[in-house]
Formats: sequence, C-alpha cells, structure tokens
Amino acid sequence: MKNLIWILMAFTLLFASCKKKESCEFVNFKYYNGTQYDLGTLQNNYILIGVDTIYSDNQIRNFISTINYFDQNYTYTIHTMGLYKFKEVPLRLNSSKTCEQITQIISELEQNKIVAYAHYTMQTNDCQNAIWEEMGNLCINSYGSSFYVKVFDESNLTDLNQKITETNIELVNQNEFMPKWFELRATKNSNGDALKMANYFYESGLFEYSEPGISKYPVE
Repeated sequence: MKNLIWILMAFTLLFASCKKKESCEFVNFKYYNGTQYDLGTLQNNYILIGVDTIYSDNQIRNFISTINYFDQNYTYTIHTMGLYKFKEVPLRLNSSKTCEQITQIISELEQNKIVAYAHYTMQTNDCQNAIWEEMGNLCINSYGSSFYVKVFDESNLTDLNQKITETNIELVNQNEFMPKWFELRATKNSNGDALKMANYFYESGLFEYSEPGISKYPVE
C-alpha cells in the first residue's frame, strides 16, 4: 500500500513539473537606426485582431459576440485600410488582464479560422493622427502582419529567401521604386508575429533594416 502511495505521489509531481507554465510573450521594442526603440508599456485592457477581408463585417461581429473575454458592451470599429489584406479590430477586454493572460487569449483566438492574427497593444499618450488632429480621448498602438526588410544587395536574395523559409514568412512584394526594400508578412503559422519576426530578421545581421508597421487606433 505504501508503495502505491509513493507511486501516485511521484506521478503527481511529474505531472505538475511537466505542466506548461503561463508565459508573457509581449515584446516592447523594435529596431530603429540600429538601436532598440521602446514601443511603450503593455495595454492591459485592449487587444487587436486581424481578419481577412474575405469576411464581412457581419461575420466579424458575429464571431466577436461569441467570445466571453471581450467586453460585449464596448462599441468597437472595424478598420479597413486601402489594399491591406486584413481588417483590424481593436477590442476591449471584459477586465484588465495580465500579460500572461493576454498571451493565452492570443493563443486561443488564433485557433479560430476567422482570426488571421491577434496582437498585443501598447499604451500611448499621443492620440493625434499624422496631421496633428485629435483622434479620440484614448488611443492605443499596435502592429499588423507586415514588416519591412531592406537587403544589402538586391541582386543577391539568398539570405532573404533562406530566412523566409526558415521562419515560415510570406513574401508580399518588392518595392518597385526602392528595390532593396521588401514587404514580408507574418502569419499565425510563422515562428512569431510581425514584431518578433522584424526583430529576429534584424538581429540576424543579414539585413540593413527590418521594421514592423506601427499603427495608432482610437479606442475611446
């Protein structure tokens, strides 16, 4: 009987040690002119989702209504931006969440087919657009799926192609007027989101620049 108890205790301890710990995967910087540029503090009350433009606004709203950790009384805006492949929706959570909780929420959201990506958001005191007009009472910063890489030599793309394959990144296009610049896309099947991948590409030392697109959204 004692042996059985010890065996059960051993299995319990083994299970506890193997249980995945909650983690915080928020990245608060990008690289700008070769140095880390601080993107701000995590916004604990909001999250950003991206949805392919093949989905209608009604389909997006129906999906959001099924997610209980979103504030269902919040009036959100579905943003469509030119030729960009995704609609973006900043959403308020039903309560302030820790980074670990938001990381878990992002993971769960991306299990849904309709969600192309879900991203962290950052606090900002700046709620003006590019021409200094007030956008609202409260804004957040976040990032989409694209990031932009400048190669050293546009006639030799071996390193770029290898990194794209290694990280499961998509090549969107090469800039027609600045041929050293490429737009890449991180998906939920890539090795990380656009911010993480932009940093990873730069940290490899194989590229002159690698930056995500940071956007501002009014949320109140």
